[in-house]
Amino acid sequence: MTRALKSLFLAGTMLAVSLGSAAAQSKVSVAAISGYFAQGFGVSIVNGLNKAKTDFGIDLKLVDTGNRALDYEEQFENLAKGKQYDLIFVMGWELVDSLQKVSKEYPDQRFVFIDGVLDNPKMIYANFAEEQGSFVAGALAGMVEAKGSEFPKIGLGGYEQGAKYAAPDVKVNSVFAGTFDDPAKGSELAQALYGQGSDIVYNVAGPTGEGVMQASAAADKYSIGVDIDMCGTAPGNVLGSMLKRGDIAVYTLIKDEVGGHKVTAGTRTFDLASGGVEFKVCDDIAPTIPADVTAKLDDIKKGIVDGKIAITKAK
Repeated sequence: MTRALKSLFLAGTMLAVSLGSAAAQSKVSVAAISGYFAQGFGVSIVNGLNKAKTDFGIDLKLVDTGNRALDYEEQFENLAKGKQYDLIFVMGWELVDSLQKVSKEYPDQRFVFIDGVLDNPKMIYANFAEEQGSFVAGALAGMVEAKGSEFPKIGLGGYEQGAKYAAPDVKVNSVFAGTFDDPAKGSELAQALYGQGSDIVYNVAGPTGEGVMQASAAADKYSIGVDIDMCGTAPGNVLGSMLKRGDIAVYTLIKDEVGGHKVTAGTRTFDLASGGVEFKVCDDIAPTIPADVTAKLDDIKKGIVDGKIAITKAK
C-alpha cells in the first residue's frame, strides 16, 4: 500500500435524543415511517425495531412512504391522530416539512427524528457521534498510507483529524456530492479522484456513496464505507466501514420507554462508548494490516472513549 493518497468525504448529517423518567408502562406501541427501510441505514433501524418487538413485546407498525410526496402529511396524520403510538420514529429529510407541520398539530405526540436535528425543541432527536468513527477511519487510512507514501492526502472533519493524528504529514482533499440519493454521482466523483492518483475514497453520503464502492472495485483501489457494513460490496477493495448503529439507537430508546424511563424532547448521542458508532476493519483486509497499525488503532479508539482524544465536529 505505497501509493499516494487522496480521499473523498461525501458529507452526511448528524442528529440526536434525550431521555426522561416515568412510571413503567405495561405495553408500548411504536410506529416508524420512512421511504428507506429497505436499504442501507434504514435496514439497521428496522432490525433494531424488530429486535425490540421480539424482546419486549411492543406493538410495532412500519410505514413505507414510497415516493408519494403529496401524501406525506396525510401519512403522519394517520399515525398521530389516533394517539395510539407512544413513539413515532422518523427517518428521511424529505419528510421534514410534513413532520414539522403535523408535530405542531399534535403537540402531545412524541416524534423521534433519526439522523438529523431540526429547529423544533419539542421533538426528540437521535444523534450519532459520527465524527468519532470518522476519526478512526482517518487514522487507519493515514497510517496505512504513511507506511510507504511520501505525500499522503485525505479528507475532512473527524476523518481529517484522525489521519493527521496518526500521520501528521498528510494533506487534505475533499469533494462533496451535493446529494444523498445518486450512486452514479458517487461513482463519477470517486472515479475522477482515482484517476488523479487517489488510493482511498471515504464515502459518507448514504445511497450516493454506494457508487464509491463500485468505483473502488472497478479501479482496483480502496474505499471506506459508512452507516452499515459495506465490506461485502467490493471484497478486497473496501478497507472498512464506519458504522452508525441505528439498530442500537432505536432499541435503546424503546428499552428505556418499556422500562419506565420516558423518552422526552431533547438529544441523545450514540457514540463509540455506547456502541452506537463503530469502525469495522473488513475481515478480508484485517490480516494485511501491520500489527503496529492495529495496536495504534485500538489505542486511538480507547483514547476517544476515555476522552483523552478530543475531536472537533465539522461545521
